[in-house]
Amino acid sequence: GLSMMHLDFDTPIDRRGTQSYKWDGTLAEFGREDVIPMWVADMDFPCAPEILDAFSDRVRHGIMGYTVRSQQYMDAVRGWFRNRHGWGVSEKALTFAPPGVIFAVNVLIDLLSEPGDRIVMQTPNYDALMNSVTAGGRIISENPLKVVNGRYELDFDGLEQILALPRTKILLMSNPNNPTGRLWTPEELSRLGELCVQHHVTIISDDIHADIVMPGYHYTPLPSLSPELAQCSVLLTSTNKTFNLGGLQMATLVIYDEVLRSRFNQVMARYQTRLDNLFGAIALETAYTSCGYWLDAVISYIDENRKTLESFIRTELPQLTAYPMESTYFSWIDFSGLGKGEGLERFLIDTCGVAFTPGREFSAGYGQYMRVNLACRRELLLTAFRQIRQNI
Repeated sequence: GLSMMHLDFDTPIDRRGTQSYKWDGTLAEFGREDVIPMWVADMDFPCAPEILDAFSDRVRHGIMGYTVRSQQYMDAVRGWFRNRHGWGVSEKALTFAPPGVIFAVNVLIDLLSEPGDRIVMQTPNYDALMNSVTAGGRIISENPLKVVNGRYELDFDGLEQILALPRTKILLMSNPNNPTGRLWTPEELSRLGELCVQHHVTIISDDIHADIVMPGYHYTPLPSLSPELAQCSVLLTSTNKTFNLGGLQMATLVIYDEVLRSRFNQVMARYQTRLDNLFGAIALETAYTSCGYWLDAVISYIDENRKTLESFIRTELPQLTAYPMESTYFSWIDFSGLGKGEGLERFLIDTCGVAFTPGREFSAGYGQYMRVNLACRRELLLTAFRQIRQNI
């Protein structure tokens, strides 16, 4: 395979015509085919060469049978948590959901609550998580984040009131928060966790973006803070976002509560979704054992994109406000300064030819915000924002 020196994130790779949701789905999603797509959460970067080599080896072997998780697989997951995040996860707490994180969240919601129960969410938040709650007949109790000195913070007073409401069963969160990129600190997580313990509310933490952390920030897995918090929480993560493997639908869960874990595993057995996608399993083991250097390179490229965009906005588009980007590969941007009102989305798509994820998907009240995917070539990013500047 290629050596570490040859990673290139600047050469265009044409993704059109590859059944790419991000590139081939723009007509269905936005009504226009030729937009620059910076919306759905996948990267335009090729996977780590080690992963592609491992795929090639398997393809040459020629047999694509059912796949079991080996001890090496378990060791790879635990090694990643330990080496990357300093967290010694117990092997018995691990379980898996091959269809992906959202599938697992739906199963957990069914196990931990009844229709009509309340589920607390800090908003803005990932639309698919919110859809899981409402589609399951549960009620979202929104605890909006508040902006303090230009940064999103948890509203603990509001949280306490909502947790005390009858039939509040679950707090469903993302760490880091998607779309704002806030990476919760140990202090914030401890306080949130203590309130949930007091009110007998289980925490489901979707940490799928947690490996993508900007320099100077540090990710804390909530269950790592104390045995008590480990018992009352479930953490979900995946190689999908970290290593750009969204098409392989993998999810890893950490469930310390033995009763909940066994109930979860029973549902997975019933649905026959215990076995991994073969390529997902190969990719996970390879990624977690050999590809940390690739992730480091991706993070530093995205960080450079972040700086490039922030400086472009400062000098060329001061009407926009980009929130500080601590993690994920999303910039969360307030476009209200353009004065487009209701017409903002169509303006960006029809006039500027750029497609971002509209803020309204993450909660009402964010119609002037856009989530911008920076996991793309720097030149493409600049082209997109130049097209906005030329058209305002």
